Amino acid sequence: MRMLCCWAPLDAVNDNGLREHRTSPLLPSAANQNGHDERMLTEALRHFAVYGLSAARHARANAEAARLSGDDKACEWWIAVCRQLDRRMAEAFERRMARPG
Repeated sequence: MRMLCCWAPLDAVNDNGLREHRTSPLLPSAANQNGHDERMLTEALRHFAVYGLSAARHARANAEAARLSGDDKACEWWIAVCRQLDRRMAEAFERRMARPG
C-alpha cells in the first residue's frame, strides 16, 4: 500500500497526558480532579457539539464575559469547559487573568 504523505509523522498523540495537570488557582482541587470529572467532560462534549472546532474559543469568551460581570463561579465553570477542549488556551487565559492591572 502506498502512503499518501510519506513525510507526515504518524505518531501524533494527545499532549494532555504527557505532563502533570496543574490545578487551576481558580478551582478548588476537589472540583478539578485532574480534568477527569465526568460531568465536566459531558458538558464540554455538548458544547463541542454545538460550536464545533470553535467551542474552546466560545467557552473562553463566556469565561471572559462572566468575569467582567463579576460572576466568579460561572467564570470558573467556563474555564474548566475550555480546559477540557483546549488546555493551552485555558492556561493562557488564566495567566492573563492572574496578571495585575
